[in-house]
Amino acid sequence: MADSDNTTPLSFVTRRLLMTQIVAVAGLWPFGARARENISIKGRQDDPALRLCESWHEVHRSTLVLCRLQQQLETYLVKAIGFPCAKMQLPGGGEKTVHSVESLDELYSSENEVAWVRAYSELAAHQARWDATDAETGFSRTDELIQRSEAAEQALLDDLPLTPACSVEGVLAKLLVILRYGEHWEDSGDFPWRHVRSVLDDLARYHHIDPTTIVASCEQGSHQE
Repeated sequence: MADSDNTTPLSFVTRRLLMTQIVAVAGLWPFGARARENISIKGRQDDPALRLCESWHEVHRSTLVLCRLQQQLETYLVKAIGFPCAKMQLPGGGEKTVHSVESLDELYSSENEVAWVRAYSELAAHQARWDATDAETGFSRTDELIQRSEAAEQALLDDLPLTPACSVEGVLAKLLVILRYGEHWEDSGDFPWRHVRSVLDDLARYHHIDPTTIVASCEQGSHQE
C-alpha cells in the first residue's frame, strides 16, 4: 500500500489558506466600502494620526493585492507543475511518496540504493520544473514583496500609539486601523472587538460622524498626495 509524506506541501497549503482568509476578511469588512457622500475632513493635513492611518490603509491595500496575485500564481503552479515529489520503491514492497530530499534520505539503505537514486533524480527533475515556472511567473518574488509590504504595515502600526490624534476624525481613524488589523489575528476571538467598536460608535454618534467616511477620506487623501 502506498504511503505519502506530506511534510513539505503543508507549508504551501497553510500559506495559501492564510492568504485566502485574509482576502476573504478584506471583502467582508464593513468599513471598507466607499461612503455614499464625500465628506471633506477639516484639518486632515494637520493631523499626524490621520496621515499615518492614510499610509497604513494604502500599504494594507497593496498587501492584499499582492496576496491575491500570489494565490493565483500558486494555483497555476500547482495545476501546471504540481508540488515537487517522487515515489520511492520500498525494499519490502510498496512505495512511499516523498516531497523533500530530507524525507528521501530517511529511506536510504544499501538494499534500496538503486531505487533511492531513481527517486532522487525524479524529485530533482520535478523541483527544477517548479523552480523554472516559479521564475517565469514571479511566485517567489511576489512572496518577497508581500513580506516587505507586511513589514511596512507593521512599522506604521508600531508608530500608531506614539502618534497623537489632533481631531476626532484622527481618533476614529486610529480605531478603524486597530479593528482592521485585529481581523487578521489567528485567534481573533481573543480580541476585544465589542469594547473597541463601542468606543468607535460612541465617538461617531456623539460627533455625528459616519465612520465609513474616514476610510473613504483616507483613500482619497492617499491618491491625491
